[in-house]
Amino acid sequence: MMKCLGGFTLAALLMLSVATAADGDTAPVATAAWARATPPGADTAAVYVTLTGGKAADRLIAARTARAAMVHLHAVEEAGGLTKMRPLDGIEIPAGMTIVLAPQRTHLMLMGFDKPFVAGERFALTLHFARGGERTVDVFVRPATAADPSPPESH
Repeated sequence: MMKCLGGFTLAALLMLSVATAADGDTAPVATAAWARATPPGADTAAVYVTLTGGKAADRLIAARTARAAMVHLHAVEEAGGLTKMRPLDGIEIPAGMTIVLAPQRTHLMLMGFDKPFVAGERFALTLHFARGGERTVDVFVRPATAADPSPPESH
């Protein structure tokens, strides 16, 4: 009876690891993450990243970095000649599609940091997806005057 139970447990664990690996294959891929350098005393900055969907749709639901106390998902909207940022509870990433988080559009807002971001440095940012779990990407800090490198037709 113990051998049978032990075999069942091993089989169940193997099935769980295969399911986990299959879910991991569906996770979006994050590339080209960047932020602008910040002036001394600043405590907010935006991070931009390109997200390419995996085999199934997913949703970016959170992010974190040791460089900031909080990371929020934000969208920029224009209404009545005013530009406003609004928080998002997630960013949809359709299967096989590319979503570009960029200046004056959807981005990750970092808040509460104690030292400025300096051009040329890199830092880790962990993205949390609803289906695909966590993925960490290196964020490259560009000069404060850096232009948006993404093509205009991107989301």
